[in-house]
Amino acid sequence: MDKKHKKKLKRASKKRKEKNSAHKAQLKIKQQMNMFDKLPDTCSSCVESFPKTREAHMSWRVVVRNDKQQVRLFCPKCQEKVKTAMEKRDEV
Repeated sequence: MDKKHKKKLKRASKKRKEKNSAHKAQLKIKQQMNMFDKLPDTCSSCVESFPKTREAHMSWRVVVRNDKQQVRLFCPKCQEKVKTAMEKRDEV
């Protein structure tokens, strides 16, 4: 086996790995996009309705659990409550 042949095999192997990783990433994105249909219209903890504004899209948090096929939506108020509770828990 000469240098050119080894180099060709190495390049082919690298290309195969890159193609496989790109395919896996594409499948993962496809699964996440399918979960978008399950997005609730209200906050999952306080039942505040989700306004369809740009500001709301930037401030509300979406939590996705792939293993349970579950999507939750949290408003900024509930995020602050959780943050303060976690800080109090860390102090103790």
